[in-house]
Amino acid sequence: MIGLFVEVLRERFAPGNGMPKYNWYEDVFKTGIIIESAFENGDTKRGDKPAIYIDRDEIVYGKSVIGDRAGFTFKASKDFQWCLATTPILIDCIAARRGESAIIGDVVQWSLHVMSDAIQATFSLHDMSPPRLGRTIPYEDDKTAWSSPVSFTIQHDVRWTTVPIAPLLQEIVSRITASGLDPSQYMLTVTHRNNALSESSND
Repeated sequence: MIGLFVEVLRERFAPGNGMPKYNWYEDVFKTGIIIESAFENGDTKRGDKPAIYIDRDEIVYGKSVIGDRAGFTFKASKDFQWCLATTPILIDCIAARRGESAIIGDVVQWSLHVMSDAIQATFSLHDMSPPRLGRTIPYEDDKTAWSSPVSFTIQHDVRWTTVPIAPLLQEIVSRITASGLDPSQYMLTVTHRNNALSESSND
């Protein structure tokens, strides 16, 4: 999802798309603005160029239907399941000047808002909330720069299949039986095995 919005914003700031002062080029020495994931390792020589960093907050899988079940096949005993994943997207619009940061933030917010329907249709997103532009504040990673945060939430489908788990659980029961321990003793042994190995290695 982060990569999706990195590409969308790079295209928005590409040459010929209406932002001559902030044209994005892949060449970091030629580009007028840096647009990349917040997971970038920082090797890029950024200098004093404005930048847009895309990140995400915690992902939550919702329970839209009972048991997440979307279908079932009796022949294979397979469950087809589905839910919606909700992901907050966080975008920092960074510049050395406060006003410049606010302008870039405004462009990012407005661009994502007017493109939201097309983005949802093209990339099969279930929903995309209206983007919010926050107050321009000192950038936490560089106190000489300013950040105008843009945030919104996306929802997308998650689908998976499951096979009967009973045979797998039966294997656990068999291991407990073969150990000669009662279930509580067996689970206690499993839980503390790593601690016992650690103490043994320290000795």
